[in-house]
Formats: sequence, C-alpha cells, structure tokens
Amino acid sequence: MESVRFTRRAGLAGAAAGGLALAGVRPAGAAEAAAASVPSGEMTIFAFDQVSIPFVQNLKVELRTPSKHPANPVVPRGGPGEPDSWAAQFYGSVIKIGSTYRMWYTAVGDERDEFGGRPEWWKVAYAESTDGVTWTKPDLGLVTYRGNTANNLVRMTPGVGVQNVKVLYEPDDPDPDLRYKMAAHVYWDNRGNNHGTLALFASPDGLDWTSLTGIAPVDFTLEPSDLVLPALHAEPVGGLYRWEGNYHLSGQNGNPSVRPYHGRVGRGWISGDFVTWSQTNVMSFARTEQHTLLGAGRSLEGEQQHEGVSVWNRGNVLIGTVGRWHGAADWDDVSIDLGFVISNDGVNFREPAHEFTFLERGGLAPPVTVGNPSFEDLAGGWPADWTLDPSPRGQTASSSTVQAHTGTRSLRVQNVAGTPIGVRSARLPAQPGVPYTASMWTLTESGTTAQLYLEYFNAAGTRIGSRFVQPAASGTWQQVSVTATAPAGTQTLDVMVWGTTAAAGVSYHDDIAVAPVDWDAGGLLQGQGFEHVGDETFVYYGAWDPRTSDDPEPRAGRGGVGIAVLPKDRFGDLVVDLRAKGSGDYQMAEITSEFLTAPIDIGSRTAAPDVFVNVEGLGPDATLRLELLDDRLTPLPGYSGADTAVVATDGFRTPVTWPGTAAPPERIRIRGVFAGTANTTIKLSAIYLV
Repeated sequence: MESVRFTRRAGLAGAAAGGLALAGVRPAGAAEAAAASVPSGEMTIFAFDQVSIPFVQNLKVELRTPSKHPANPVVPRGGPGEPDSWAAQFYGSVIKIGSTYRMWYTAVGDERDEFGGRPEWWKVAYAESTDGVTWTKPDLGLVTYRGNTANNLVRMTPGVGVQNVKVLYEPDDPDPDLRYKMAAHVYWDNRGNNHGTLALFASPDGLDWTSLTGIAPVDFTLEPSDLVLPALHAEPVGGLYRWEGNYHLSGQNGNPSVRPYHGRVGRGWISGDFVTWSQTNVMSFARTEQHTLLGAGRSLEGEQQHEGVSVWNRGNVLIGTVGRWHGAADWDDVSIDLGFVISNDGVNFREPAHEFTFLERGGLAPPVTVGNPSFEDLAGGWPADWTLDPSPRGQTASSSTVQAHTGTRSLRVQNVAGTPIGVRSARLPAQPGVPYTASMWTLTESGTTAQLYLEYFNAAGTRIGSRFVQPAASGTWQQVSVTATAPAGTQTLDVMVWGTTAAAGVSYHDDIAVAPVDWDAGGLLQGQGFEHVGDETFVYYGAWDPRTSDDPEPRAGRGGVGIAVLPKDRFGDLVVDLRAKGSGDYQMAEITSEFLTAPIDIGSRTAAPDVFVNVEGLGPDATLRLELLDDRLTPLPGYSGADTAVVATDGFRTPVTWPGTAAPPERIRIRGVFAGTANTTIKLSAIYLV
C-alpha cells in the first residue's frame, strides 16, 4: 500500500492511513501507510494519536480534562422578548476570522412557551467577540421579530426552522457568494410527522443566507421534493468539515447499518460540491455498549453517542467532541456528557482512551450546607456557626424570637448609618468554575434591609471574589438570592448578612442556603468551536437538560454557550509508564521509555522540516531526545546517534534542532526517548512539522 499524500485547500484538508493498514493488516511487501504528508503547510502529531505514533515502549497516554471557564455561560439566554429567551442552543459554530470571533447558534424566543414547540420557532442567531470570552449580540437589522429588526437573527432565504447549524468559512472560493457555507438540520413533512433532514445555504458575509437547492418550505418545513438526503429521519449536522477535497457531515440516526447497532450512532455523509450529497452514509462512530441491542421501544436506554462529532480539522488529523448519552427508560433520568475522539482518515472516528469523559455535565458539584441556617442554635447566647464582624457601638445583631420564617428564631440586624455591620457564616468548601447561589428569607421592620453577600476565598484565606443582592424593603417575608461563579483559585466560600455604611434599618433574616447551580446541569452539547486564545485552547460547548424533555408545557428553557479551557493543544500526553520497572518476574531493573512514529512523507526537500514540540516537565534530569530515521528505521547521519536533538526546555512550541544539513529522504520517522533520572515528569502533548 502506497503512502497517502494530501494538499491543503482553503486551509482545510487531511491525509489518511488508508485501507487495511488502519486495521493493522497490510499485504506482504506493501509499504506501511504514512501518518501524513507535509510537502507544505503544517502537520500536527498529537501524542495520543496511535495511528501517527503506533509504536511505544514504557509509555502510556493520559488524556486531560479541561476546566470550565469562570465566565460561563459566556453567551447566556436572552431576556424576555428577545429571540433567544427560551433557547440559546449551541448546536452551532465558532470561527475566528481576522481579529473577530464569530458565532452562529440556534435560538427560540418566548413564543415557545406561549404556543408550544413548532419548527418555525427555531431560528439562527449570531454573536461576536474580540477576545473569545466577552460576546455581544449585535442588532443586525435583517429579520423582523416581534415587530422590529433590532435583534441578532441572521436572514435565511427562504425561511425555515433550523435546530442545528454548522458553518464553514472558505475565503478562497472564487465565488464570493459561496465563501460562507452552512449545513442546517431542518424538518421535513413525512405524512404529517416532523422528521429531520439537511438544508444547504451560502452567504457572502455570514449574515445573509440563501438556499443552494431552491427549497420551498411550507410552514417553515420542507416538502419531500426538497430533500437532498434519503427520505428517512436524520440529524446530520453535528459536524461539518472539508477533507481531501470533499465535504463531510457528521451527525446521528438510528437507521439500519451494515450491521445492527443500538440507538443513536454516529453517521457520516459526503459530497464533492456541497450541493449534491451521496445517498449512502457511513457508520462513523459507536460506543462499545451500542454493539448490544436492547430491542424495540428502548431507544432512550443504554449508553449511546449523541449528535455525531463536532470537528477540529488540523489538516492531517481530525479531533473532536461527541455526546456521551447516558440513557434511561424515562427522559427524567437521561443525561449527557462529552467524549473525545480522533480520526486519521476523515471518515472513521475512535476514542484515544476507552470511554473517557472529556467534560462532565453540570450539577455534579458537592452540595454546600450552611450551618445553623435558621439561627435556632445558640452558643453563649450568639447563633452557632456565625461570626459577627467587629462593629461600632449602636449596631446590634442577635438571634431573635420576634420574627421567624421557619422555626422560632431569625437573625435580627440593626444597622446605624455611617458604620457597617456584618454577620458571616463559617467558611464552606467550594470549587472554582462552579456557579453558586446564596439565598435567604428577609423581612424589614424599618429603614433599609441588610444585604446578602456571597464571598469567595483562596487557599490563603484572601477574598478573591464577591457579589451581593440588596433586598427591597418588605413588611412580609420575601426570598432573595444572588448567584456568582467561583473564580480560579477558589477554595472556600461564605455568606454574609451585611448592613452597609450608607443606610440604617432593622431587618430579620432566616433560612439562609447556598447551592451549586450549574447552568449546564443535566446535559452538554458539542458545538463546533475550537480556538487557540493566547496560551490556552478554548473548546466551546452548549447545554441542554434532557431531563426536562417530557415536562408538561411550558417546558424548561435551553442553553447558553460555555467554554472548556485547556493549556494550548494539551488534550493529552505521552508519559512514562513504570509498570515494567521493578523486581517482579516480569519486570526489569531499568527500562527505556520511547516511541516511534509511523512514516511521514515530507516530500523532496533540501533540508529537514522544522520540528517543534509541545511539552512540559523538562529539566536537567528530564530531557526529550529526538532523532530522525528513514522509512526502514535506519538512523540518518546528522540527525541521530551523537547528533540526536536534546530538548530540555518546556513550551507549547519548543524548537527541535539537529546539526545535520544533508537532504533527508522523502519519507522519515521520528524516534523519541524520555531520558533522565526524573523522566517521569515529562508530558509530551504534540509534535509539529512545518
């Protein structure tokens, strides 16, 4: 089997280890498939890519779990009357174009609660950012919504209900009207039933979109004559990408394959021109449990994949996120996390680590229990588990029996203008990146009611974040709350009843509570948004709680968009595996930890390609030694042996240098050794060739 080459087109291309070689079988005498080709552009070899790095000794793959950005959700649902008040659902895309991050997502407004769910309520909305974190929803002036055009809806011609959307930007397309391409999950009328299918649009600016196939929707739903995919139910746009000149979609459906699978499996569709799509599809990804059929009527149950793969096309390899559906007999018990997959051929996806959860749904943070929340328990006459800040004379706080929301007591705070008073709970454990809500019941006797504060502290006990709510004065009990996300470095939190220096009054406070309230509780959605921002990699994701799917109307709103954060390109690492070292029968006193890549086609060159490594944990006693070999494993003079490159400096893109100047062969391999007495600290994330 010959090696496979690729050329880049519009910055999106790929190469594959093809045919039988992918399965570890090749005809006698045939050449081993190349990991990729780099005659131009850049190639990325991720450390967890076991096709590009098939040979290892005493090394293992460890995938990383990202953190959730403390600003999440960075794109929340809109307020009443806005087009995304019910759903700001990241079945969408993020693409950085120039200095602007552009986002397309699906939106539903208040009409969903008013009239129930119908395809016409699903629209495509737009947001943008200059830093990837702070997003605005610009007034585009393109679509009339509730009587005016001051909204962020893009124009779809003709109008059609869109539940999932993926956008591809191809600035080199010779037709400027086709430089933005959109694949949309829409609905078609199958004998009175709304079933999913594909619609195709293009735009010169990403805001004004026109159908490429001349669809004529009726009530925002396609007729059977409009279909470009076979007349079955399909959810085809979990991902959209270009690979070796063809366009690919990744989505899901449960229709028959060449062999049966249970439930939602990953499907792939292919097109040569983006308009005409093959009527065949490929089963591109299924989880292990889906090989066991559960039987008819049990489509919700079991472990499944959800919505195909949202893809980051890295030229020679695809990586991406996929839904990990945790099924149950009833919607009330269904939940979704995100998994992580990779593909070297643009068609078939696999997990670098079996059943690895890349990102967990919210709602999993431990509960927080405020001690003595109703001020019923006293210690020396003062409410147990609460502390009074030192305060000037004239101000008092006490457990009182004059008023009570529950039980027989509450906290009475008398505040004097010009001086503050504060009553704090004990410090409670908290997790960074988790939103917490503090709440209390309060009643006002006179003047201004004391405020409720939620405060965050680091390991040194320094306050690093806070938020408060000022209750309105009320002669009857009312509940107030404040929500804030714990910033990075948070170790503990507390709640405080605070009488500000600027006001005076007497108020009562009872039943104070704190709870983690994640915006992404219940289920996560993989949108197609992967961006390097500074020294970090952002993976954008959405939220949908499937447990609300069979609630009576009005149903719970959906979504928001969040960011999962990793150090730049550090999705996973090769690290030293010590299991073979020791005095056991199957162990050795000393071991070597090394890897060998698949052959890499570098083309005809006068010098070796520029090579960089993404690595940490290096130092005087922990170095990465890299040498170049030819396809037949012969060390190359000037690039191996005494001329082996030694990397001892951490970095996201640390250069690798050899003294050799001779032209290398067109097909090379890289051999790497984790060297030194402290080599267990080394984490190799990626190798880049230019």
